[in-house]
Amino acid sequence: MSNHHCPSCGYQIGQFDAVTFGNVTIEPPGKVLLRSRNVELSPTQFILADALIRAQGRGVYRSTLANLIDADLHDQSVTVYVKRLRETFRRLDPTFDQIECLKGFGAYRWVQTASV
Repeated sequence: MSNHHCPSCGYQIGQFDAVTFGNVTIEPPGKVLLRSRNVELSPTQFILADALIRAQGRGVYRSTLANLIDADLHDQSVTVYVKRLRETFRRLDPTFDQIECLKGFGAYRWVQTASV
């Protein structure tokens, strides 16, 4: 995977080092844990989760997420992918609400929740 930078904050979102943000952890090679429980994600869902979690609460534009998934993907399609990502996390935790849409900015961010 090549390195990409978020145009809004410049954060490098194509890295493969482990990162923890509140109750969620990304471990190489492509493992996501929510409250120490493995979350089974499709490759597309992993790309989205990885980018949002690594941004550490900063907004990531839909267009940036679209480019990470597929350069030809329309950024409105990201809305559908994010909805599916939320549903996947809600199957593990029905109260999951950590992906926030930043209305008016065309962006999403991962909201930090305390680790339990």
